Formats: sequence, C-alpha cells, structure tokens
Amino acid sequence: MFGPHKNTRGIIAALVLLIGAGAGAAVTPNANLTADQQATRFLAQATFGPSPDSLAELRQLNYDYSGWIDREAAKPVTSAAALVTSALSAGQITTLDKAANRRARNQVMLSAPDQLRQRVAFALSQIMVISDNDTNVANGLEGSSSYYDLLAQNALGNFRNLMMDVTRHPMMGRYLSHYKNRKANAASGTRPDENYAREAMQLFTIGLYSLNANGTYQTAAGRPVEAYTNDDITEFARVYTGFTDDSTNATGSGTGRTDFPSATANYTAPMRMWEPQHDPDAKTLLRYPGARKPTLPAGQTGLQDVQDAIDNLVEHPNTAPFIARQLIQRLVTSNPSDGYVGRVATVFVNNGANVRGDLKAVVKAILLDPEARNLSFITDPEHGKLREPFLRVTHVLRAFRYSVQDGALSYDLGSTFTESTLGQFPLASGSVFNFYAPDYQPAGPIGNAGLVGPEFQILNSVFAVTTPNGMNTLISTGAGKFKLNLAEQETLAANPIALLDNLDLLLTHGTMSAETRAAILKAVQGVTTAMVPTGSNLNQTRALLAVYLVTLSPDFAVLK
Repeated sequence: MFGPHKNTRGIIAALVLLIGAGAGAAVTPNANLTADQQATRFLAQATFGPSPDSLAELRQLNYDYSGWIDREAAKPVTSAAALVTSALSAGQITTLDKAANRRARNQVMLSAPDQLRQRVAFALSQIMVISDNDTNVANGLEGSSSYYDLLAQNALGNFRNLMMDVTRHPMMGRYLSHYKNRKANAASGTRPDENYAREAMQLFTIGLYSLNANGTYQTAAGRPVEAYTNDDITEFARVYTGFTDDSTNATGSGTGRTDFPSATANYTAPMRMWEPQHDPDAKTLLRYPGARKPTLPAGQTGLQDVQDAIDNLVEHPNTAPFIARQLIQRLVTSNPSDGYVGRVATVFVNNGANVRGDLKAVVKAILLDPEARNLSFITDPEHGKLREPFLRVTHVLRAFRYSVQDGALSYDLGSTFTESTLGQFPLASGSVFNFYAPDYQPAGPIGNAGLVGPEFQILNSVFAVTTPNGMNTLISTGAGKFKLNLAEQETLAANPIALLDNLDLLLTHGTMSAETRAAILKAVQGVTTAMVPTGSNLNQTRALLAVYLVTLSPDFAVLK
C-alpha cells in the first residue's frame, strides 16, 4: 500500500519538501467560491466536517443556512451514554471504562445526525472542562459520556440551564471537588472547597477581568480591572456546599466521618442537596448594575442558593461577551473583531424575545455573521483559525465516507489518534484549563502582531510529526477500526485537475491557493507507473498522494 512501500515513501519525502518550500513564500487563499464550496466551508464551521451527504442536504435546502440551523436544533439529541450502557446490557462489552466511553463519543461525534448540536457540545467541552485523564472521571462508569450528553442537550438551549446542569452533574462535582463539599466547621478548622467556585467564574462565565460589551477589557491606570476577588470565591464556595449522590438507598444521619449519608455512587443523575452540610447563613455575591440578588438571605434551601448564584453569574455583564468570544473562536476565527463579539453578545443578552442566554440564537448569530460568511474575510490575514488536530481527523473521515469494522462500540481510532499523537482528544485535557488558552499568543508573526492563536499552543515539534504521520496511516491503510473510501478520488485521478477540484471542495472549501494547487498538481502528475507500489495502480497511488498532500497543506491546516 501507499505508506510502507519504499518508492512511495521516497515520493512523499520529496513532495513534502516541495510543499514546504512553497509554504515559505506568501500564498493567497482563493476567495472566489462556488455555492457548493461556500456550503462545505459553512459545514466545516458547524459540524465535525462536511460529508457528501451533508453537502447534498444543504443543496436541497437551497443553501439556506438559517433554515439548516433550525432543522438541526429540532433534531433529537444523540446520546453517547446510551451507547455504552446498551452495549454493556447486551453483553457486548464487560466494563464501562474510559476506552468504551471514548469510542461511544467518537461514534456520536462522527455519525450523529444532530451534527450542529454535537459540534457546539465539543466547543463547550473545552470551556466547561472535565477530563477522563482524571481518575475520578475515568472510574465514573458512563459518567463522562453522560456529561458530554448534558452539553449536547443544552448546546442549543439556554445558557442558564446549561450552567445549572453543569454545576449539579456528578462528574463535574468530582472533577472540581464540590461533590460532598462540606460547610465550614470551626471546631475542626475546615472550610468549603473553593475549586468549583473559582473555575465557574474564571472559566465558565465571567473571566478574570471586567469586560466591555464587545469583549474588550475595562482598564484603570492602564491595567485590566479584576472581575472578582478572593473574597468572592470564598462566598461562592459556601453556596456550593451540601452536594452528594442522588440515591434512593441513602442510609445514616450523615453524622459520621464524611458528614454525608452513606449512598451508592451515582455518576449520571444531578447531585442532590444534603441540607445538613449546606451553609445556611447569608452570602454576598457579585455586585453590578442590575444584579437581582447580590446578597443571599440566611435560611434559604441549598438549591435556592445555587440557583440564585447561577443567575448572578449568568446575568453578569461579562458573561455575554466572554462566552460569545470563546464560541466564535471555537467555530469560526481566533481573532474576531470587537464588533463581531459585540454583535453576538447582544444576541446572548436578548435573542429578540427578551430571553437571555439563548444558545441557538447565539450560535446562529456566530455562523451567519458577516465575519463568518462574507468571502472578503478569506483573504484577511487576521481571519481564520488553526484547525484543532482532532477536527482535522474527523473532517477527513467524514469527507471520504469512512467505514468501520463491525462490532460493539467499534469507533476506535486505536493508537494512531490519541492525545499523545494529536495533543488533544475530547474530554482528555491535562487540566481544567483545556488544551490551550483562548488568549495564547504564539511566538513569531502572530504574537508580534498582537494576535492570538489558541490551537498553536499544542503545535510543537512532537505533534507536528505525529499528527501528519497518523494522517498518512489513516489515508493509506486505515486507523484503528476506520478505513477511508477513496473510490471516487481514484476514478478522478485519471484527470488530476478534476481530482484537485474535488479535494479543494471537500477539504479546503475552494480556498486552496494557486501556489498550493500548482505544487500538489505537479507532484500528482509526476507519479509514473514505475512508482506504483505492488498491489496498487496509477490512479490509486495518485489519489492517495493527493489526499495526503492536501491534508499536509497550510490551506487545510488553517480554516479560513
């Protein structure tokens, strides 16, 4: 096959040098796109990658992107947790471990019909992070998939409900340690755990610094103004006390060593409130103009305290621009203009029907904004984003009608694609701070220009080799239990220009630069019968080489 044959390896090495030499020169992406090319560009932003079927669906809708979003929002949620529990019940697997949950989530991300919902859930999973590299999550049976399902259920719903569900999910409780969080005890000198209280503000809602409505920092004496203090964290930590397992078999008075009733661990149902361990005293929340309840009165129930605290965060003026910017970064461009952030934040505040936090309206505003759809932005050097490595993999799989071996939970990428080869994998970050920071500035021209490139934080000398090596494996022989179907591309390879047109549509959405196209076309046309590996043919060799070189190109690496 393509990868291991010595002649083909020589071809690839020479052509990588050819592409690399071209990449050193300035290239200009093409911005004159057909309707189909614009559609695959939209799908690259809104799904786990355009497929021939999803393109056909948009054609049938007359390229009505707004109508497509409405249809996606009306689809039922596809559940990863249901896949793993069904496989266990059927005896197809013997344990609900990390690997089984990952395969279930792979299946949902790649094959679920509710692609927009799943794609936004993946974006949210990098804001409201849990990680199965934490043993508390990995050992939580189907809990990690249940948490991902929660994100999908709320992805096009209301942000306030999302925050409430995230706060009460037992996997988040275990990951950020507000599960069985006890109220202060003067006798023992203990205080409530502050972990979730801190991250719910810093990462999930308002951020570190006070923001203007367009996401720019408010400053004093030339420095950003802090949005909250350590005292605020302490007060919110008191709110998140008393959570424990939702269980029908809880026993005991909760007066023992752990101060909670004994109960069977529950990794999926919302945590319930155990009032004897909830702090009942008055609490001070964040004060800002329009804050409904900046002080919580003494004697409220635990869940009432939590609901009021979530309202306090969701309605904070920071939350709309803070979340708007991060969702724009995950879906469209790393450096949205202040105007883009402001327009989306305005929709977050009011969807047109006086509803705050309508994520369907927010996502629609992101994907239909001129900075997402206007083709003039394609040639703007500050527009676009480095594709996340996991999304490069899903994009290639969906573009070429992948097949999967038969079997239970068979969506296994094997050792070819893991966090060790990509630098990321869904729900597998090294910390609550995700794989990269939204404000990361890579050294060199991007950082020097005052721009950010979040995904560049995981692009290092290791992953710059292992990721394209993995892509070569996938394209040539398959990865894990996946194989690509390149029959159409092999047929087109008799006419290399038509082949490049096809790959430009599916992988680079018509934006492939003239320089990249010329280099790859020269390489493909240069393949002779003497270079064809045993067991292959000329067109197959050309097709495999062309697909691989396009996936190596900067035109594919950067979504414009």
